[in-house]
Formats: sequence, structure tokens, C-alpha cells
Amino acid sequence: MKSDFRLGRNFYKGVFGDAVNVLLAAAAYNFKRAMRLLWTIVEKISETLYWKNVSLEYIFLRDD
Repeated sequence: MKSDFRLGRNFYKGVFGDAVNVLLAAAAYNFKRAMRLLWTIVEKISETLYWKNVSLEYIFLRDD
């Protein structure tokens, strides 16, 4: 369990250091999940635009 979330190596001293280490590991884990979700959303949008043959140049440059 410790090695899965990088909790095995602690450079901080004492009980406070343990708490800081856990918080930093949790923040990194949540950030990684958020980036994976964001990347999935970008892939879905790109795929949809590709399959619908939408030209972004036309959308942003037209005069309405």
C-alpha cells in the first residue's frame, strides 16, 4: 500500500512530517487523476471534431 502511493519514502521529520507527506501524496494523486480526466475530455472533443469534419479555421475566422 505504501509503495503504491509513494508513501514509503519520507524526507520529513516527526509526526508533522508524516502528516505533510500524506497530504502531499494525496494532492499528487488527485492532481494525476484530474489531469487524466482533462486529457480524456480533450481526446473526446478532438475525436468528435475529426469525425464530424469540423474545420476550426472556418469556425473562428468567419464574419457574422
